[in-house]
Amino acid sequence: MAAAASLPIPPGPSKRQELLIELSRVSKDYDTGGGVVHAMRDVSLNIEHGEFVAIVGTSGSGKSTMMNILGCLDRPTHGTYMLAGLDVGSRAGDSRAIVRNRVIGFIFQGFNLLPRTTALENCELPLQYRGVGGGERKRRAKAALEAVGLGDRMDHKPNQLSGGQQQRVAIARALVTDPPLLLADEPTGNLDTRTSLEVLALLQRLNRDLGITIILVTHERDIAACASRVVTMRDGRIVSDVVQDEPVDAASELANVPPPDVGGPLSHRELDDGEIKARRAKQPVPFRVFVSMLLGSKLGLAFVRALLAVAGVAVHGQFALLAVAHALALVAESWRGATVGRKRLGYPLTSDQRVRLALWYTVGTGVVGVLVVLAVTFGKMFALQSQLGAWSLVALVADRLAGRGLAVTVGALVGFHVALVLLRYLLLSMMNPRR
Repeated sequence: MAAAASLPIPPGPSKRQELLIELSRVSKDYDTGGGVVHAMRDVSLNIEHGEFVAIVGTSGSGKSTMMNILGCLDRPTHGTYMLAGLDVGSRAGDSRAIVRNRVIGFIFQGFNLLPRTTALENCELPLQYRGVGGGERKRRAKAALEAVGLGDRMDHKPNQLSGGQQQRVAIARALVTDPPLLLADEPTGNLDTRTSLEVLALLQRLNRDLGITIILVTHERDIAACASRVVTMRDGRIVSDVVQDEPVDAASELANVPPPDVGGPLSHRELDDGEIKARRAKQPVPFRVFVSMLLGSKLGLAFVRALLAVAGVAVHGQFALLAVAHALALVAESWRGATVGRKRLGYPLTSDQRVRLALWYTVGTGVVGVLVVLAVTFGKMFALQSQLGAWSLVALVADRLAGRGLAVTVGALVGFHVALVLLRYLLLSMMNPRR
């Protein structure tokens, strides 16, 4: 795993003793219609910069309500909440959203990653909300992923990552804005013992090396044992607040855990390169890629048509000019197919996907060509031929083959489309982006 110190240290006060969080007699009430629920009752809590605090409690103890208020997702009914010297408890929703984006990073139990985007794109999302430029977004997202040990998994989608890797992507996404405060809501709830320790070791390293304040909500005492301070809640109140002078070192505990069973569930171990390639090869090519290729072909032909019209060149019946025009259209459609495929899938098209794309696109567009060739050959669609002849290479080929027999026509047609499949595959391979 890459050193966490590769991330820039977030801005903060020079003295640890300065308070980051001040809750003063905070209460939160919910009107359920049948009565009032007192989720938090007169809670006062101070947290200094650089602390690692675990908030522990059973279901209904008020720890989730505490997390919502600390994360500026909710407002206290009574009392004041000061965050980094700002009174955020009384602020309106839009103002609290700005504070969340600038000061707080969130880590959730369910990861909350966008399933159809890559790890890199997931990490860029908070910066996009800030209006950060594309180049800077990518640079900072790469740095965050490298800091959590995922520099070689940037182009992977969530379903190509193990549970621990997905949580590390979520941590990188929380770190990418350089927040002084990380809020982790049951970050190990969906993970096995070994993966949980890996995540906790990463959080401890971020806390120690970067001085990031971490508040972790959990109902598990062994998870809370890794924090330097444990706050226990019950019935909406703080019942204990204990500083742990020697918290459990997750990295040391991890060394004592047996390695994962390579035959176990994929969600509990990292995928090797062979498994990732196998999963990618089985994925279908999105229909949008085929549509984008067709659009690229039409745009390429339209471009050539415009150039020749400006030059005053007539192409009717001129095989060489038609061949050049269609060659440019092939280049345009292959470029569109490769780039749109990379964007939609989150990784470059595999060799298997390029073969399928070239084959089925050629078959699909070739159906129309078959009908045109056969119809023109038997003289049943001369009106259509005259309409398409100026810009259809197959129509011109059909005209040349007319009267030579069905066998010759079909043989030429098959050979023509086999050559198209090979040519499209080669062009897709040449234009297939690797990053």
